[in-house]
Amino acid sequence: MKVFSVGRAMLAGLLAILALCGCAGPRLQIASAPTQPSITLTGGEVQLTILPNTWNGYPSDLSLYFTPVEILIQNDRSEEIQVRYSDFLAMDEARTQYRVVAPSEVARALFGARWPSGVLPAASDRAIPPHGRLLAGPGPWGPYGGWPYHRWYPYGPFYPDPYYPDYPYPWNRATGYDILTMGLREGRILPGAQVQGFLYLQLATQKGGLLTLTWNAVSSDGTSLATLSTQFLIVR
Repeated sequence: MKVFSVGRAMLAGLLAILALCGCAGPRLQIASAPTQPSITLTGGEVQLTILPNTWNGYPSDLSLYFTPVEILIQNDRSEEIQVRYSDFLAMDEARTQYRVVAPSEVARALFGARWPSGVLPAASDRAIPPHGRLLAGPGPWGPYGGWPYHRWYPYGPFYPDPYYPDYPYPWNRATGYDILTMGLREGRILPGAQVQGFLYLQLATQKGGLLTLTWNAVSSDGTSLATLSTQFLIVR
């Protein structure tokens, strides 16, 4: 009986590993050092550390829809610098550009948004978000719009459902919580301070084999301080 239980546990663990491998999605490797997990660039008394494969939030398959890249910015200057999404740019070898998408837009794209009227439209007008559900509540920020709330699957009608069976947290944790809280925020960085978070690039790993990520570091008044750039190999 004990042997059977151990064998069943080992099988479950193996299936979990295979599932994770299957949904991991494309990865980025540092072109100059493929075995290294991160790279640090310096210039203009600022440091930019890039960690390309560290997303561990929900949804786990985010890299199938966007390209999450974790970065850490250290301000070693005696004055403030600022972070703006528009100062980051990715480009593949075919010179296709990929911009940074704001966390709120990523959450809305994956999980849908609240309908302005508070009532779902006719079936012919419904748009299915890529991650497979529309919320009748406040969209990516969770089901806080009253009880009961409803969820719609492509294969079934609306019905009350107090839980997200495919989400590892209780029902009142927002589906877009990790995207919103783990994303890098725009704003100023004080002298000697650092900020860390994820950039959500437009899906930059769907085609091509080489991706160049560039950041134009600027002061608080928008003056360019340094252009930091590095290349990544796209591994599928």
